[in-house]
Amino acid sequence: MGGDRKIGVAVDYSSSSKVALQWAVDNLLQKGETLYVLHVKHGKGEEVRNTMWLQSGS
Repeated sequence: MGGDRKIGVAVDYSSSSKVALQWAVDNLLQKGETLYVLHVKHGKGEEVRNTMWLQSGS
């Protein structure tokens, strides 16, 4: 099946994004396939929500 799939992974600056990207490379990607890495940048309005999420973990 190598070479005909396109795989996308969305990442931000979180450690879980790094883990997800590494997992995709290790478990999904095969020789000749295309990997799209999409960087997600949060807007300023989300900073407070993100800070609360980091503190609570939920």
